[in-house]
Amino acid sequence: MPELPEVETVVRGLQKSVVSQQITSVQVFRNNAITPLSSELFTQRLTGCTIETVTRRGKYLIFQLKPQLCLLAHLRMTGKFIVTSLLPQPHKHHRVWFQLGHQQLMIFDDMRCFGTLELVESLEQAKKLQQLGIEPLSAKLTLNHLKNCFNKSSTTIKSLLLDQTKVAGIGNIYASEILFDAKISPLRTGNQLSIQELKNLKKSIQKILKAAIDKNGTSISDFRKVDEKTGEFQNFLKVYGKNELACSHCSTPIQRIIQQQRSSFFCPSCQQ
Repeated sequence: MPELPEVETVVRGLQKSVVSQQITSVQVFRNNAITPLSSELFTQRLTGCTIETVTRRGKYLIFQLKPQLCLLAHLRMTGKFIVTSLLPQPHKHHRVWFQLGHQQLMIFDDMRCFGTLELVESLEQAKKLQQLGIEPLSAKLTLNHLKNCFNKSSTTIKSLLLDQTKVAGIGNIYASEILFDAKISPLRTGNQLSIQELKNLKKSIQKILKAAIDKNGTSISDFRKVDEKTGEFQNFLKVYGKNELACSHCSTPIQRIIQQQRSSFFCPSCQQ
């Protein structure tokens, strides 16, 4: 599933290619890609709108439209946006076409059909966004925030990092990489972490996410940028997907365990 760095990469690509463009027509090829409106009303309300900005909140893309409308997109497992010239017919995985000015087409493509597009009157009405925790790359990620979120919890730190109501945007890949960088075992619980470990964790969260954004995210399976090129951070992963390979720091074999039905990768020597 695309995480914060991948979504941020998509946002930056869309900012360069679709901002200030008018949506001249919309075609919905799969009704369950949109919520809660019917395809007819979805098409009617979007046609004629201009894309004012494209931003991100957690793993959500936010299209601010003129007049007052917002389109929220969640890519889920395999969703992606492609901007290209007009096409004669849709590909089998194309779910929605947004025809723009200058003979361009913005495509919402989703092979597994878990991604969603939701039209709301304003961001204040987007309940999903209101439930999200702080942005990890913002000044709101403070030591006090981590103490309040983690220090009283008996939940494992890996699960706490994945809790979108505490810190928004971190997923399974980056949680493993962050904990390796911070030298913290994913088996530790929040209330077991010292103040120094929380400081290290804060530093690692921002370090790993920034590094991944700089490399346009991680392309392990389906993630692609707006121009259909892959990200590069998969070439810099230290533990994720490295089961039984030698740790880059100490040569101890990386271990894989299952936590909450998700794989966690860590070095049992480096991470205590």
